[in-house]
Amino acid sequence: MTDFARRSFIGAGAAALLVSPLAATTRLARKRRDGLYAFPEEGAPLIEFSRWLDKPVKLRSAEIYKLNAVDQFVRVVSEDGVEGVCMGNSRLEEVVSLFKLAVLPGFIGQDVRDLQAIIQRTYRAQVKFAGLPFWTALGHLELAIWDMLGKTAQQRCVAFMGPVLRSEIPLYASSLDRKTSPEEEVANMQKAVAALGVDAIKIKVGNRLSYNEDAAPMRSEKLVALARKTFGDAMTIYADANGSYDAPRAIELCRMLEDNGVAILEEPCPHEDPEMTKQVTDRARKIKIAGGEQDGRMEQWRWYLEHRGLDVLQPDFMYNGGMIRTLTVQKLAEAAKIGVAPHLPQSGASSAQLIHFAAYAPNLHGYQEYRARPHKHDFAHSPRIVPRDGKLSLPDGPGWGVEFDPALWKLAERIA
Repeated sequence: MTDFARRSFIGAGAAALLVSPLAATTRLARKRRDGLYAFPEEGAPLIEFSRWLDKPVKLRSAEIYKLNAVDQFVRVVSEDGVEGVCMGNSRLEEVVSLFKLAVLPGFIGQDVRDLQAIIQRTYRAQVKFAGLPFWTALGHLELAIWDMLGKTAQQRCVAFMGPVLRSEIPLYASSLDRKTSPEEEVANMQKAVAALGVDAIKIKVGNRLSYNEDAAPMRSEKLVALARKTFGDAMTIYADANGSYDAPRAIELCRMLEDNGVAILEEPCPHEDPEMTKQVTDRARKIKIAGGEQDGRMEQWRWYLEHRGLDVLQPDFMYNGGMIRTLTVQKLAEAAKIGVAPHLPQSGASSAQLIHFAAYAPNLHGYQEYRARPHKHDFAHSPRIVPRDGKLSLPDGPGWGVEFDPALWKLAERIA
């Protein structure tokens, strides 16, 4: 054995001592006893779809549709004619070229029971494009394929993940508005609370990547104080800064939020600067610091967990590259005893993936996101997913549990 081979063999052994079974499924490098990061040997995929599907499920086609200038869909069909659908987020149309040219060629004709391997091959082939736009394109396709696999197997998607731990998901009403005055915003949230029946809300503070500027002078302080006064101590309040502050100002903000009993501050600092966010997390007293909606690199998630940079992780199903990658984050966080609360500012049928994930995730944290002003989703589908007493119920049907009227594909505009 050569010296290099001997060192490689010994190094691999040392690495194996410290690598969890989950790391082996993801091939995510982990720290050895000597402090070096090493790749683990490849293990079984995170989700073994062949347990439910004993025959190949090959992808025949994938298309993107747009309806009424608002609703977007990814529709996939297997070679056996089984359909799967994922409703798109607001960024889907912007990544159409990546969807068509960089992502889809790696999936067409493949047995998508091997979904994790296909994702890894596609990433390796398109590594120059890797980033949020790429993972957004791939994430939409992957989520539609989950629906198709569930409907092929006649299983709910949550069955692929694990046991159902909860069938009702408590929600918070999520405001996306910074243009309102504190009085207007609280009035809007009162309407949302009455309509949705929720016990929790999320309000916007700061002004999105604004270098310590508020949306209006003292808006954040006035809004938080007025919300607490209006809703009382029983209401759970979250706040979202969308990266508005540096660490010193964010720590000052935490003190104000803590004085008003706010439970979570989301994205206090720019997401590109995780060290700055960690400084806020380290100095927060009663409030939890959450974030991660902009992140799609597994190495970034590993950093947050190893350094305790966040108290709550918020992967986005689309931006993070789909459900398998989001479940990977969930399981890594679970091993580190950290909670997850996915980023998904949607409503109605667009909430289907969140419901399934939340029904399963053992380390789900707190309330889950729901738009304070829901979209109407004015197209034929069943069931209608609507909150009851501030909760969403897990649908009974296979896949994500939503069936779309086939006439929709003739009415909608195909954009890819």
